[in-house]
Amino acid sequence: MKKNVNATHYERIPTFPGKDQDCVVHAVIETAKGSPHKYALKSDYGIIALKEVLAEGLHWPYDYGFIPQTLGDDGDPLDLLFLTDDANFSGCLVEARVLGSIKLKKNGIENDRFIGAPLRMPARKQSTDNYDDISDLPRHELDAICKFLVEYSEREGNVVELIGPLQAAQAMKSLREGIKKFKKSNK
Repeated sequence: MKKNVNATHYERIPTFPGKDQDCVVHAVIETAKGSPHKYALKSDYGIIALKEVLAEGLHWPYDYGFIPQTLGDDGDPLDLLFLTDDANFSGCLVEARVLGSIKLKKNGIENDRFIGAPLRMPARKQSTDNYDDISDLPRHELDAICKFLVEYSEREGNVVELIGPLQAAQAMKSLREGIKKFKKSNK
Protein backbone atom coordinates (compact mmCIF):
# COMPACT_ATOMS: atom_id res chain seq x y z
CA MET A 1 0.00 0.00 0.00
CA LYS A 2 1.36 3.42 -0.97
CA LYS A 3 1.82 6.09 1.66
CA ASN A 4 0.44 9.55 1.02
CA VAL A 5 3.18 12.13 0.70
CA ASN A 6 2.67 15.47 2.37
CA ALA A 7 4.12 17.95 -0.10
CA THR A 8 5.76 19.88 2.72
CA HIS A 9 7.79 16.78 3.59
CA TYR A 10 10.02 16.67 0.54
CA GLU A 11 12.29 14.11 2.21
CA ARG A 12 9.48 11.56 1.90
CA ILE A 13 9.31 11.79 -1.88
CA PRO A 14 11.02 8.72 -3.37
CA THR A 15 14.09 9.25 -5.52
CA PHE A 16 12.72 7.07 -8.32
CA PRO A 17 9.16 7.40 -9.65
CA GLY A 18 8.93 3.75 -10.71
CA LYS A 19 10.82 0.52 -11.03
CA ASP A 20 10.95 0.25 -14.81
CA GLN A 21 12.38 3.66 -15.65
CA ASP A 22 16.13 3.51 -16.08
CA CYS A 23 17.81 6.86 -15.38
CA VAL A 24 14.54 8.59 -14.40
CA VAL A 25 14.34 10.38 -11.06
CA HIS A 26 12.02 12.68 -9.17
CA ALA A 27 13.22 16.24 -8.77
CA VAL A 28 11.71 19.15 -6.88
CA ILE A 29 12.13 22.48 -8.62
CA GLU A 30 13.39 25.20 -6.32
CA THR A 31 14.19 27.95 -8.84
CA ALA A 32 12.39 28.47 -12.14
CA LYS A 33 14.09 29.08 -15.46
CA GLY A 34 14.60 32.82 -16.09
CA SER A 35 14.59 33.82 -12.42
CA PRO A 36 17.21 36.25 -11.08
CA HIS A 37 16.64 34.74 -7.61
CA LYS A 38 17.88 31.54 -6.03
CA TYR A 39 15.38 29.62 -3.94
CA ALA A 40 16.26 26.69 -1.70
CA LEU A 41 14.50 24.17 0.48
CA LYS A 42 14.35 25.10 4.16
CA SER A 43 14.08 21.54 5.49
CA ASP A 44 13.28 22.64 9.04
CA TYR A 45 10.11 24.29 7.75
CA GLY A 46 9.37 22.09 4.74
CA ILE A 47 9.15 25.09 2.46
CA ILE A 48 11.11 26.62 -0.39
CA ALA A 49 12.42 30.07 0.54
CA LEU A 50 14.34 32.89 -1.11
CA LYS A 51 18.04 32.22 -0.55
CA GLU A 52 19.61 35.05 -2.52
CA VAL A 53 19.44 37.33 -5.53
CA LEU A 54 21.91 36.46 -8.28
CA ALA A 55 24.54 38.96 -9.35
CA GLU A 56 23.32 41.61 -11.77
CA GLY A 57 22.74 40.28 -15.26
CA LEU A 58 22.49 36.61 -14.23
CA HIS A 59 19.32 34.54 -14.60
CA TRP A 60 18.79 30.80 -14.27
CA PRO A 61 19.07 29.32 -17.78
CA TYR A 62 16.92 26.33 -16.78
CA ASP A 63 14.86 25.13 -13.83
CA TYR A 64 17.02 24.18 -10.84
CA GLY A 65 16.17 21.89 -7.97
CA PHE A 66 17.12 18.78 -6.05
CA ILE A 67 16.70 15.03 -6.13
CA PRO A 68 14.82 13.82 -3.02
CA GLN A 69 16.26 11.24 -0.63
CA THR A 70 19.83 11.98 -1.71
CA LEU A 71 22.70 13.70 0.03
CA GLY A 72 25.82 15.26 -1.43
CA ASP A 73 29.21 15.88 0.16
CA ASP A 74 28.07 19.44 0.93
CA GLY A 75 25.30 18.12 3.22
CA ASP A 76 22.47 19.11 0.84
CA PRO A 77 20.36 16.98 -1.48
CA LEU A 78 21.91 16.42 -4.91
CA ASP A 79 21.24 19.34 -7.28
CA LEU A 80 19.64 18.96 -10.70
CA LEU A 81 19.49 21.43 -13.59
CA PHE A 82 16.26 20.59 -15.49
CA LEU A 83 16.55 21.41 -19.21
CA THR A 84 13.03 22.61 -19.93
CA ASP A 85 11.68 24.69 -22.77
CA ASP A 86 9.29 26.44 -20.38
CA ALA A 87 9.72 27.31 -16.72
CA ASN A 88 8.01 25.36 -13.96
CA PHE A 89 7.37 26.78 -10.48
CA SER A 90 9.05 26.46 -7.09
CA GLY A 91 7.91 23.27 -5.39
CA CYS A 92 6.91 21.54 -8.62
CA LEU A 93 7.62 17.80 -8.62
CA VAL A 94 8.96 16.62 -11.98
CA GLU A 95 10.22 13.37 -13.43
CA ALA A 96 13.62 13.88 -15.02
CA ARG A 97 15.65 11.74 -17.40
CA VAL A 98 19.20 11.92 -16.04
CA LEU A 99 21.49 12.81 -18.94
CA GLY A 100 24.64 13.10 -16.84
CA SER A 101 26.22 15.55 -14.45
CA ILE A 102 28.72 18.38 -14.28
CA LYS A 103 31.47 17.49 -11.85
CA LEU A 104 32.45 20.50 -9.73
CA LYS A 105 34.25 21.28 -6.52
CA LYS A 106 33.03 24.27 -4.54
CA ASN A 107 35.42 25.47 -1.84
CA GLY A 108 37.21 22.12 -2.05
CA ILE A 109 34.04 20.02 -1.58
CA GLU A 110 32.52 17.94 -4.37
CA ASN A 111 29.30 19.62 -5.47
CA ASP A 112 28.17 18.01 -8.72
CA ARG A 113 25.13 19.23 -10.65
CA PHE A 114 22.99 16.60 -12.31
CA ILE A 115 21.59 17.43 -15.72
CA GLY A 116 18.07 16.20 -16.43
CA ALA A 117 15.50 16.50 -19.18
CA PRO A 118 11.72 16.13 -19.15
CA LEU A 119 10.16 12.81 -20.10
CA ARG A 120 9.24 12.57 -23.76
CA MET A 121 5.57 13.43 -24.30
CA PRO A 122 3.70 12.34 -27.41
CA ALA A 123 1.51 15.45 -27.40
CA ARG A 124 4.40 17.89 -27.51
CA LYS A 125 7.85 17.91 -29.07
CA GLN A 126 10.52 19.28 -26.73
CA SER A 127 14.00 20.49 -27.56
CA THR A 128 15.51 17.76 -25.34
CA ASP A 129 13.66 14.82 -26.93
CA ASN A 130 16.76 13.73 -28.87
CA TYR A 131 19.02 13.75 -25.81
CA ASP A 132 19.75 10.49 -24.02
CA ASP A 133 23.12 11.46 -22.57
CA ILE A 134 25.01 14.64 -21.74
CA SER A 135 27.18 13.95 -24.79
CA ASP A 136 24.09 14.54 -26.97
CA LEU A 137 23.85 18.20 -25.93
CA PRO A 138 25.21 20.67 -28.47
CA ARG A 139 28.69 21.72 -27.36
CA HIS A 140 27.72 25.41 -27.08
CA GLU A 141 24.82 24.52 -24.77
CA LEU A 142 26.99 22.36 -22.51
CA ASP A 143 29.66 25.07 -22.41
CA ALA A 144 27.03 27.70 -21.49
CA ILE A 145 25.69 25.49 -18.66
CA CYS A 146 29.20 24.95 -17.27
CA LYS A 147 29.99 28.66 -17.54
CA PHE A 148 26.81 29.62 -15.69
CA LEU A 149 27.32 27.07 -12.89
CA VAL A 150 30.85 28.35 -12.29
CA GLU A 151 30.09 32.06 -12.72
CA TYR A 152 27.07 32.32 -10.41
CA SER A 153 28.88 30.41 -7.68
CA GLU A 154 32.09 32.44 -8.02
CA ARG A 155 30.11 35.67 -7.84
CA GLU A 156 28.80 34.41 -4.47
CA GLY A 157 32.42 34.36 -3.32
CA ASN A 158 33.06 30.62 -3.72
CA VAL A 159 36.14 29.02 -5.22
CA VAL A 160 34.92 26.71 -7.97
CA GLU A 161 36.84 24.04 -9.83
CA LEU A 162 35.13 22.71 -12.95
CA ILE A 163 36.19 19.11 -13.50
CA GLY A 164 33.85 18.40 -16.41
CA PRO A 165 30.83 16.46 -17.59
CA LEU A 166 30.01 12.87 -16.64
CA GLN A 167 27.85 10.67 -18.83
CA ALA A 168 24.50 9.29 -17.59
CA ALA A 169 25.86 5.91 -16.42
CA GLN A 170 28.59 7.59 -14.34
CA ALA A 171 26.12 10.13 -12.96
CA MET A 172 23.74 7.35 -11.88
CA LYS A 173 26.57 5.70 -9.91
CA SER A 174 27.15 9.00 -8.14
CA LEU A 175 23.41 9.35 -7.51
CA ARG A 176 23.29 5.91 -5.89
CA GLU A 177 26.11 7.01 -3.57
CA GLY A 178 24.00 10.06 -2.68
CA ILE A 179 21.09 7.75 -1.80
CA LYS A 180 23.36 5.68 0.46
CA LYS A 181 24.58 8.86 2.23
CA PHE A 182 20.97 9.98 2.75
CA LYS A 183 19.95 6.62 4.23
CA LYS A 184 23.01 6.54 6.49
CA SER A 185 22.33 10.07 7.78
CA ASN A 186 18.69 9.22 8.56
CA LYS A 187 19.28 6.10 10.66
